[in-house]
Amino acid sequence: MLKRSPVFLRVVEEFGNFDALDQLEDEPKDTEKIYAYRVFGSVGACHINRAGGRGGFYTMADYKFIPQQPSDAVMRNDSMWGDWCKENV
Repeated sequence: MLKRSPVFLRVVEEFGNFDALDQLEDEPKDTEKIYAYRVFGSVGACHINRAGGRGGFYTMADYKFIPQQPSDAVMRNDSMWGDWCKENV
């Protein structure tokens, strides 16, 4: 249920629950593991009509796990993450 589809996406996991940090204000919790993915292929959009307030427009994109993960420190710091993304486009 992504609202944005950035080129690089951080995905967090805690106790088997996963979440994508797709919004600019999203930040990982200290207790979450972080993984980086890169978009591949085309990016699109769709509208989901769903009861309970989660309907709306969402992006559609495929992501692949990045084999050479950035350091944990980089992925936890918004400024460093942004710099890493710019360097790796």
